[in-house]
Amino acid sequence: MNYQPFVLVSHLRSGTHMLRSSLESHPAIRCQSEVFNSDNRELPYPLSTPTQEILDRWVYHEYPPAVQFVGFVLHAYHPRGLVLVPEVRENPRWDDVWTILADMPCLRVIHLKRRNLLRRHLSHLMARSTGTWHAWDAAGVQHVTHLGSRSPASETRSPAARRRQFTLDPRRLEADFLDVERARRRAGEALQHQATKEVIYEELCRDYHNVCEQLQDFLGVTPIRQLQPAVARLEHRPLQEAILNYGELKAHFKGSTWEAFFED
Repeated sequence: MNYQPFVLVSHLRSGTHMLRSSLESHPAIRCQSEVFNSDNRELPYPLSTPTQEILDRWVYHEYPPAVQFVGFVLHAYHPRGLVLVPEVRENPRWDDVWTILADMPCLRVIHLKRRNLLRRHLSHLMARSTGTWHAWDAAGVQHVTHLGSRSPASETRSPAARRRQFTLDPRRLEADFLDVERARRRAGEALQHQATKEVIYEELCRDYHNVCEQLQDFLGVTPIRQLQPAVARLEHRPLQEAILNYGELKAHFKGSTWEAFFED
């Protein structure tokens, strides 16, 4: 490779594409989408495609000399499924992606985590129930790398469609919290010997430019004045406005390790 390889490890609904598109607003960085998302029915290759072939063809291939940093998004649970979403397809053929990355010389790992897993859970419910996964910026999306011929802009729906309210089961919430934590732990252990930079989604939102400067320094890229995301947040409501039984849940989780998620 004539560039620095990296991987953006995250979990769905944790600001993944906000950070990915921010990185890609730098002319020297390319960051492919979720190439091992076996739940994506529009992948431009079959699930039987070998892991290394996907990496070689869709991520770490030849680029113009100006591109000096190349990566892709790998959710911490990929290529496994999700505890609360049994319809998500698993693909054990791609399990070796973690071993391949662990053995890759000079790989840099950006591990993005969303601290409030209750908001992450709510965002996931909203996206699956409304079909609204992203709010792409029409001006910025032209710089975003995507799989195949479909532009990310085609995924955009009206944010107004997301104004739903939910009653949440505390047992399902706890199962989801544990599932996310397990996936994060497995990912961290798999890549523990690679240089890693942890990024907290809430800190990225609160201190965007400073966090972006730290990331550019971690990768070793010549910093530019401002990176810009090509996707915006879809949910801004207080939790008690979106969750009908918010008070009941807050009382249920009081004293637990997840009490801090009930921030309103």
